Amino acid sequence: CSDIKNHIIKMARTKNEKENIREITVQNLVNWGVLKNIDRTLMPTNAFVLLTSNTFPFAKIQCALFKGTERVVFIDKRDFDGPLYEQIEAAYEFVLKHINLGAEIKGLLRTDSYELPPEAIREAIVNATTHRNFLDNSCVQVAVYDDRVEITSPGMLFGGLTIPQIKEGGSKIRNRCIAEVFNRMKIVESWGTGIRRMFNACKEYGVREPELLEIGDS
Repeated sequence: CSDIKNHIIKMARTKNEKENIREITVQNLVNWGVLKNIDRTLMPTNAFVLLTSNTFPFAKIQCALFKGTERVVFIDKRDFDGPLYEQIEAAYEFVLKHINLGAEIKGLLRTDSYELPPEAIREAIVNATTHRNFLDNSCVQVAVYDDRVEITSPGMLFGGLTIPQIKEGGSKIRNRCIAEVFNRMKIVESWGTGIRRMFNACKEYGVREPELLEIGDS
C-alpha cells in the first residue's frame, strides 16, 4: 500500500491532494484492482507491478529520433522502462528535446515556443500508454521525424470504439486499474476529454490536427 501511495503522492500537485492521498487505504487499492485479497492474504496484481517495479519486458516505451521523414536512419533512440508514469514523463521529455524550440520577442518579453504543442504530445503519450493492450508483445513507440511525431499504441481500439467516436469524446477503458490510479495521480481524467484537448491544442498552435489511424493491430 505504501509503495503505491508514495508514487501517487509524488505526482500530486497541491498540498490538499497530497493530504487526500495519504488517506488511501488498503481497501481502496483492493477496490481499484491494484491488490487482491485472496484467503485474507494481500497479493499484488499486474497493475501493481506496472505501477511500481514493472518487470514486464514489453511494458515500456521505445523512443527514437530519425533522420528525414522515414523510419530508416536513427539519430537517437532510448527505451524507457520502470513504473508507467515515469516512462510517460521520460518519453515526453525525449520528444521536447528533439523538436524545435523557437523564441518570440514582444516588447521586453521573450517567449519560448515549441514547434508542436507540448500538451498534445503529452496527451498522446498518456493515451497510448493507458489504453494499450498489455497482452501484446510489443511496446508503445514514439518516433520523431523532421516533419512529424508518430505515437503507436499496441492493440486495436477497445470495446467497439471507433475513431469518429473518439474525436467526439467517446471513451472505453481497457485497463481500468491503471486508469483509476492515473486518475488519482492527475495524469488522466475519467471524461474522455484527452483527445479533444489534443485537437484543441493543435488548433490553438496553428498546426494541422492530429491524424488518428488503425494500422494492423495497433
